[in-house]
Amino acid sequence: MKFAKTTAIAGLLAASGAASALELSGNVALTTDYIWRGVSQTDGAPAIQGGFDADLGNGLYAGVWASNVDFGDDASIETDLYGGWAGEISGVGIDVGYIHYHYSTEGYQLDELYAGVSFGPASLTYYYDLGLAEDELGNYTDLGLDLGEYSGVAFSAHAGYYDVDSKAGGDDYWDYKLAASTSMFSVDWELALTGTDENVSNGDAADEAVVLTVSKSL
Repeated sequence: MKFAKTTAIAGLLAASGAASALELSGNVALTTDYIWRGVSQTDGAPAIQGGFDADLGNGLYAGVWASNVDFGDDASIETDLYGGWAGEISGVGIDVGYIHYHYSTEGYQLDELYAGVSFGPASLTYYYDLGLAEDELGNYTDLGLDLGEYSGVAFSAHAGYYDVDSKAGGDDYWDYKLAASTSMFSVDWELALTGTDENVSNGDAADEAVVLTVSKSL
């Protein structure tokens, strides 16, 4: 359940202004572990991921993104569909939208509304579970911080809080991520340390993990 891409899209749209025509872009990535909100979605195994984004003009955007997953059941593919509006008001970046997480089986699906603001190096995004699925996971708050670039390496930090719904059978928890990224050999590299303040999500992998991701924008 990859949500960080929406923040990236918001930043690009706010920086470039409203486009006058449809613009398409793509991305592909290989990662040693697919971590979502502090929890592995691949049981600690690698993942191949990719998607397409459309800048619709006037701050509107839409996209699709997919990854392999492993929850110990029949689900093997996750596909995210999302759309929203991003812009800037008085120097403050704003990003609002909707995201649907769909899986390759008839099991659990998730629908969220999100609203985020950014100013300078900091961003804050709130994800609201619409409760359209049989089970609700709860609402999530994401705080991101750009720590600057040194000798061609960019550093960033993330902290998140999951207000888990009681029906989901888990406890509220915090997660974190510290990352360093750079571009080399025509691809982007990110090395990240992730973890949570406790074991979460019904026993899913939630220990500290070091994750290497190699990605390419198309």
